[in-house]
Amino acid sequence: MVNSLCSKQTGTRPMYLETVAPLGTLATVGLGAAAPANKVIGATTFLFHEGDSADKFYEVLSGVFRAVKVFPDGRRQVVAFAYPGDIIGFGHGETYRFDCYALTPGRVRIFSRGDLLSTMRDRPELGERLLAMAAGEIATMQDLSILLCRKAAIERIAGFLLLLAQRTGKLGNDQKVYLPMCRADIADHLGLTIETVSRNMTKLRVREIIDFPNRGSFIIRDLARLEMLAECEDALH
Repeated sequence: MVNSLCSKQTGTRPMYLETVAPLGTLATVGLGAAAPANKVIGATTFLFHEGDSADKFYEVLSGVFRAVKVFPDGRRQVVAFAYPGDIIGFGHGETYRFDCYALTPGRVRIFSRGDLLSTMRDRPELGERLLAMAAGEIATMQDLSILLCRKAAIERIAGFLLLLAQRTGKLGNDQKVYLPMCRADIADHLGLTIETVSRNMTKLRVREIIDFPNRGSFIIRDLARLEMLAECEDALH
């Protein structure tokens, strides 16, 4: 389903970039005294499985992680990609609601839920900061919902590439951006087929908006057009 009414450019960042800022780190909200443990995670190693007790939070220190919901019939939805500075496991109930594992070798800092709750009892201001983190996560999920329901394929892909560039500090022309996920991951995150992802990335390359020096990275050649495409597919013409 595609919305036929395209928003006009106002000189500001597209909505997709306004609500995806990192949630911050647990260290910045005052849990340094909890003496958390660090853990090195190998590529493709699971951090936790759906249904496991959600008794820990993980702060990503390095690497990229993928959260995936697998349905009984084998279909899957890539819920999110976590980068350094993100918190994994925040917002779950008693058990984790999806699987999470490393796309690349990485390192996480582990905090127990018990330590968090204990600290919040002694420091009410911590609750306010965690509430702000939760609000940021809700905003990101709402934005993803809009993207999946109302945006065309090219708009989804343009927004996703902008997000990766922003998250890695490479939001500019002629900067190489690391692309650790495969086309299938991107497709399952954006609600598209692998063929659609590949076809639209080829369109962006042919029109010299982006370039792919290799399978593991891309370069933004025309940031302004890519930003317009994230809002309206008509910018491609």
